[in-house]
Amino acid sequence: MNRTLHWKKSGSAFTLIELLVVIAIIALLAALLLPTLAAAKLRANRIKCASNLKQLGVGFVLFAGDNADTFPAAACDGADNSQYTWDTALHPYIGGNPNLSQAQADSGAVDQTLTPPILRCPSDIGPDSYWVASQPTLGRRTYAMNAIGPEYYANLGSPLPPPVDGVGIYWTAPTTTNNAPGYKTTVVISPAGTINLVEEPAGDNVCGNVWPSFCLAPASAGGGQGLGECFQTDPNDPNNQGLALYQLHGNRFDYLFFDSHVSTLTMQQTVGTGTTNDPRGMWTIAPGD
Repeated sequence: MNRTLHWKKSGSAFTLIELLVVIAIIALLAALLLPTLAAAKLRANRIKCASNLKQLGVGFVLFAGDNADTFPAAACDGADNSQYTWDTALHPYIGGNPNLSQAQADSGAVDQTLTPPILRCPSDIGPDSYWVASQPTLGRRTYAMNAIGPEYYANLGSPLPPPVDGVGIYWTAPTTTNNAPGYKTTVVISPAGTINLVEEPAGDNVCGNVWPSFCLAPASAGGGQGLGECFQTDPNDPNNQGLALYQLHGNRFDYLFFDSHVSTLTMQQTVGTGTTNDPRGMWTIAPGD
């Protein structure tokens, strides 16, 4: 007996309207899920940023342990264009490339292949700007030391100025020295209540560069290119990458304290009885401000 298969045209195929309905449902689900996924990514980046700061806190502790309980200087700026910064001081303690030469460390422009990735927050995605735009392989840095105060600098060879805020001293000198003096750990009266490192992104915040290796305040009413980059945010700076990062962190910044803990805080939470242009509170060594 011959058996012949007979194909019957099915009447259950999708119509165009049904297909469009399915596509619309998928698009709706995607629209509902994408903000959740984006928010999860931002939270993950903020956690990674906090982890970066925790590791940098360990670097400060190890550096102080090897250097008579002394913090590194924020910067030493040589008149011959040689430069030394806190991150080059910590380089061997934070997983830095061991092939970094002294000349490269003092150049003020260290290549990203030689810089520890923990020096940049994953949400610091602003473009390179100014002189860095023509050198896209340089390692970018997000973090800066809490400056010693509005008078943040001194000539190398003079006595250490009394610190008012943090310990981020900026030295000027004929040439860079990696022995630029820093402060004893004992000057910080309340390690758990005083900020050491802050987030201060800028398009020309480069690993090993003295500017801006220190921070003067959470926010400033003026400045622009130049001094304005030494504030976490600056509304007069057209490249206000600090504000962009602040918003990506849910209107928060991550802060490293001298006891190595990290807190995620609004700028207003950090200033105590001061203001964002004249901060006290967690920005000052003296407790109770």
